[in-house]
Amino acid sequence: MLLSGYRLNDNKRIFDSLQKIFGIGGNKAEQIVCSLGLTKNICLKDISYSQKFKLDKMMVHYVHGFRAKRNKTNHILLLKQNKSYRGVRHDYCLSVRGQNTRTNAKTQKNKKNKRKSKTGKIAEKKKQTK
Repeated sequence: MLLSGYRLNDNKRIFDSLQKIFGIGGNKAEQIVCSLGLTKNICLKDISYSQKFKLDKMMVHYVHGFRAKRNKTNHILLLKQNKSYRGVRHDYCLSVRGQNTRTNAKTQKNKKNKRKSKTGKIAEKKKQTK
């Protein structure tokens, strides 16, 4: 079944297949299923055409897919522009939500170093060509 640009498996439960859509988690999926008057355990192939149509109409009211991704990136850009603490942590590719970085977070620190080295290499190449 094609729903909001996502290909959903007909053999899976409706509750599980709705969660495959970016921006729809367990709570939203449960709200959608309950508002349709269905149970979580029903498969997508067992739903009638009218219920599929209602489901498609209902998905318009939720922020999901590309719109959810765009909202997330815009929110992070706003934090960076405001120079808030969280925005600065995003700039440096460090953990944002208060995790310990003294002994952990080796991956984030490596990402930060790689980003700097990439920009350094690009700058050196430009200097050589001039």
